[in-house]
Amino acid sequence: MTDSFQNLSRRCFAKSATAATLALTSSASVGVLSAEAAKPVPKGGGNEAGFLGSNQITASIMRQYRPIGIIQIDMGIVVSAMPQRERAQAATPSLRAAWRGVAQEFVNSFFVPGRVPDTQILGQRMQAVTDRVVGPGIARVVLLSVIVR
Repeated sequence: MTDSFQNLSRRCFAKSATAATLALTSSASVGVLSAEAAKPVPKGGGNEAGFLGSNQITASIMRQYRPIGIIQIDMGIVVSAMPQRERAQAATPSLRAAWRGVAQEFVNSFFVPGRVPDTQILGQRMQAVTDRVVGPGIARVVLLSVIVR
């Protein structure tokens, strides 16, 4: 009795796997057709004009002098005017260093392990340091994702 049940379940599994493969193949071909019709996204990240790269900033989450996790922030800046964009690109290494400091300070001061990070505070602090490095009102910080592991 169990052999016939196992054979039946194997046949059902094989049929469902075949159906799933066919569905994936047809949806992949539709995705390729729609991707060809879509406009290419400019290299460097978002669809917004003036978006400068996606930078990944990380900070260690510590408890009693031991690392217990990591916070990963994917972000970029939007600069609309071309001369200011070149200035912001030139300041990218300084910005990354300042952002790392802000991220670690945020984790040490405002983040409680096990809770969702407050992206409002993080965004405000990242914007303040960006204004200090690049100049006030030149670049707007965009937080793409904040991941806690």
